[in-house]
Amino acid sequence: APRGADGTAIFAMSDQKDVALEIHVTNLPSDPAEPQRDGDDAHEALLTATFPPELPYSALRPYDGRAPSPVLCLANQNGSQVECELGNPMKRGAQVRFFLILSTLGITIQTTDLAVELALSTISEQPGLEPVVARARVVIELPLSVTGVAVPPRLFFGGVVRGESAIRRESQVGSAVRFEVTVSNRGQSLKTLGSAFLTLQWPHEISNGKWLLYPLHLELVAPPAQRVACSPPANPLRLALVLPRGGVR
Repeated sequence: APRGADGTAIFAMSDQKDVALEIHVTNLPSDPAEPQRDGDDAHEALLTATFPPELPYSALRPYDGRAPSPVLCLANQNGSQVECELGNPMKRGAQVRFFLILSTLGITIQTTDLAVELALSTISEQPGLEPVVARARVVIELPLSVTGVAVPPRLFFGGVVRGESAIRRESQVGSAVRFEVTVSNRGQSLKTLGSAFLTLQWPHEISNGKWLLYPLHLELVAPPAQRVACSPPANPLRLALVLPRGGVR
């Protein structure tokens, strides 16, 4: 995984539903130059991993997919903690590698960092066995896309020229063109949505300051519970608009 300047792993999330935490546990002598000083078999070797609510435990995967894992893991009900039996005993000189699969479904747009605490224990004598914290910073990458089409694709200018002060109705501002813009998220839906902004630019005026394309009406299609606002609002001259059935509003 990529790492920041401080060495902390950076987790770039887009549409993945889970991540893998690689675990590597060894039972090796503390000093390779004096291998007989310690490094005996570790009885009832156990790894306890504690996860944040945004990243609960999902599954165990062997390091080598072709062979079954010698590790047995048991999680609590909400996946906030798992205990993995590493061997009874875990032999002198042994090394164990496996993956803990964690679900990303609890991550929100406000999640900035994650921390998993790993604690080893054994009934054998093991002084100074301190917990290890695996940390990662979170970067949310939303695969947004925007597309647009103009209807009709070609316009013709002409007719009677009126000054801005003489215009009262929609029919007096010339031919209409409808720009249909679609914004989509190709990734998974986050549990908590953030704020996304779309900026639209169009040929607003000609060189002498007269209107070129006048923003007459904005129609935004969104779920009923989702608030969508635009600034500045359309139709700054407050012209009377023609309804589809011929009425005026």
